[in-house]
Amino acid sequence: MSPVSTAKLAIYAILCLPAVYILIKHGGPGFLGWLYVTVFFTLRIVGGALSLSGSPSAGLISSIGLSPLLLAAAGILHEARVYRFPQLDRKWEWIRVALYHLVVTGGLALVAAGASHLQDSDPAPSDATLAKAGLGILVLAWTILAGWACLSLRSSSVVVDAGVRRRPTDPERAGTMLLYSVLFSVVFIGIRLIYTLVAMTSGSGSLNPGSASLAVQVCLTMLPELLAALAFLAVGVCTRNVRCLSRGVEAGGRDDMKGWRCGRTYE
Repeated sequence: MSPVSTAKLAIYAILCLPAVYILIKHGGPGFLGWLYVTVFFTLRIVGGALSLSGSPSAGLISSIGLSPLLLAAAGILHEARVYRFPQLDRKWEWIRVALYHLVVTGGLALVAAGASHLQDSDPAPSDATLAKAGLGILVLAWTILAGWACLSLRSSSVVVDAGVRRRPTDPERAGTMLLYSVLFSVVFIGIRLIYTLVAMTSGSGSLNPGSASLAVQVCLTMLPELLAALAFLAVGVCTRNVRCLSRGVEAGGRDDMKGWRCGRTYE
């Protein structure tokens, strides 16, 4: 029985509850991102259970688990941009999100196709090539995500009379918090992805997630994913009322009254 698999099963089973709560509270522009957070947790629970039972499918579930985390980060970044930039063209933003999903899905398909046959007793060389190509695409998707998040750091304030910047609204502040969570998490997602790519291309048993030491499994597989997920959940809870606040802004309500009605939890 792997202690890492046991820990993942227990931790992600607990984290699923706040993830579902955040998904319900955010909804709207945040639905896609928080849905993928929940999917990621579910895959990690299933993978942990399969690993404990000795199922050969555990490796496949583990290999595809990073894709929902990438899509979750992209979805939360989309939510952050919608609230941070009120004048954003949402139609084009959704097109960008859809194109990004196509890139990640393509990488996922190649990884799944290659990894599924790598579990066989006599895998073909092309299977490893497919898995490596898929991981390469996922690394490219991560690079795009990191660049997209960094570009979103530009100021969201608008210039008004005499060059004075107005005070950001509550939804804009919430969007900034969501953006910071993505910037924090994208670092650890990158560590996890690059480790997986190096482990697969090197063929070293000491780096293989299935045979690596406990320290490697914890520091390079479990912790990066967990830190990214915890950052999302923490900020998701803090900004849980952002949809209500955004509706108040669109309706032209007073900022202080919106905060009172929606139960503002951040400044």
